[in-house]
Amino acid sequence: MSSAQEAAHALPSSFDLNGLSGAFSNPVQAFRMLDKNNDGRVTKEDLQMLLEQFGVNGMAAKVLSKYIFKQLDANGNGTIEPSDLVHANGILTNLMKMKQSGTA
Repeated sequence: MSSAQEAAHALPSSFDLNGLSGAFSNPVQAFRMLDKNNDGRVTKEDLQMLLEQFGVNGMAAKVLSKYIFKQLDANGNGTIEPSDLVHANGILTNLMKMKQSGTA
């Protein structure tokens, strides 16, 4: 199973894609929301906390945050910048499509 399939499989069936997509519609605002401790960095842990706020818990939150973080960290520096968040909606939408089509 690929990491994308594993991440899609981890999405709960009741996941509110629209709610989370709305949160990522403004990258700067999303960055501020993700940067819980205001240190100017968004880590996997910050992303996991956001997923938990949207009902993704436990191992599912860990799997999804790891996959999404890897996809968003464009320069591979271990943190997410506001410009990296532009692609967040597309990643989530693709994962949900995989889950709904049964390819996850």
